[in-house]
Amino acid sequence: MTKQPGLPQRIADAIRPAMLDGLQDATLHGAAGRQRINEWADWIAGTVAFQVAGPIAAERDAFADRVDTLSDVAKRHKDAYRDAAAQAQRLESRVAELEAELAALRADDAAQAAEPASPDAAASEPTHPTEPGQPQG
Repeated sequence: MTKQPGLPQRIADAIRPAMLDGLQDATLHGAAGRQRINEWADWIAGTVAFQVAGPIAAERDAFADRVDTLSDVAKRHKDAYRDAAAQAQRLESRVAELEAELAALRADDAAQAAEPASPDAAASEPTHPTEPGQPQG
């Protein structure tokens, strides 16, 4: 019995006892032997598939699950980014509107400050401030 590292050893350990018990004193010649060898080859293939393909399939399935999860997360992030970019564009447009409105208001204030005072406005306003409690006039 030879010792092999890792997976080959596990496969040999699974196959060896059954081979020794199942083939002890078996006739391996002729049609009966061919049938017996085919049955053992099928059993060995099943054992190897279980030892090798089973873990690989499980790892593949786990990897596919991780890929699906990461794909879903990436899609959500892409959607959130698109929504945030649209919101930023709306906010930039609103800021531009408010800045234009502010500039117009400042221009109106500057125009009003630059206009000369009308004579009616000067006559209605007292030229000397009055003391509190004294009548204006």
